[in-house]
Amino acid sequence: MTTFNPGTGGTLNSTTVEAAFMEACQLLQNEERAIEELTNNIAVNYFTGDNVVQVSGTFPLVQSVDVTTGKSSFSTSEFITTTFANGGGDLKSTNLPNAVLELALTLQVLEKTQADAPNNVQITYDTEAELITIAAENPIEFSLNTDGSAKISAIPYLA
Repeated sequence: MTTFNPGTGGTLNSTTVEAAFMEACQLLQNEERAIEELTNNIAVNYFTGDNVVQVSGTFPLVQSVDVTTGKSSFSTSEFITTTFANGGGDLKSTNLPNAVLELALTLQVLEKTQADAPNNVQITYDTEAELITIAAENPIEFSLNTDGSAKISAIPYLA
């Protein structure tokens, strides 16, 4: 299980990276739906038959090169303004779109460092089109709360 420290008073409450990623993606999709202008940069779909959540996102790419070190940097813009607090835990991003990207990248790096881990998260940086594409399919489980409402939980798949 990949633990995640959400910090104190932050927007995210999850305690695993897998769950924090799903939570951030769902929050971003909810925020997109709530604004007047149609923004559809992320889609989060839950499949009960396969017990997976599929995330598909295309974000504007912000790229730069540090003139001192020559290191490249890729992020996304705050293409949607939301109330977001990182809580001072593991997350360093200060806006929700970058938090989604940071968590996706964290999962991708963890997948690559573990020999038996599946390749559930793919990130593509298109510097010419200035787009970042995220595609993910992660395991989930469904249960019912005591009031009968459905509950969806991310299943940790990384050690």
